[in-house]
Amino acid sequence: MIKVKPFEHKGARLEMTPLMDLMFTLLVFFIYSMLSMTIHHGVPLTLPEAKSSTLERHQNIQISITRTGHIFVNNRQVELEDVAHEILATSKDLKKTTVLISGDGAVSYKRIMQVLDFLRAHGISEVVLETRHE
Repeated sequence: MIKVKPFEHKGARLEMTPLMDLMFTLLVFFIYSMLSMTIHHGVPLTLPEAKSSTLERHQNIQISITRTGHIFVNNRQVELEDVAHEILATSKDLKKTTVLISGDGAVSYKRIMQVLDFLRAHGISEVVLETRHE
């Protein structure tokens, strides 16, 4: 004769696998949402519009020129003569540095050309002018 043990009721059990799946899903969601956000290091400006402009997401250094002609490099106000020094402090290799210039729509063309000439004189050839798409 075989003896059958009576069924012992165990307490409630919390399964960890669905919780780990949920946490992984949330982690992936937040990673993708953070990657889709654009980091803008410049000063808020009113940009001029251009129909042929395209969106560039990977920029190294942001130069902003305000309506009054003040120059900002990654949110730090600098004089024209100190732009290269500030860029060099941010990026070690000036030849491989990409610079994004954001000029207010009302800033003089002469001021933007001064900054462009100064960058080229210091060996920075990768320069992008930022515009707003219509």
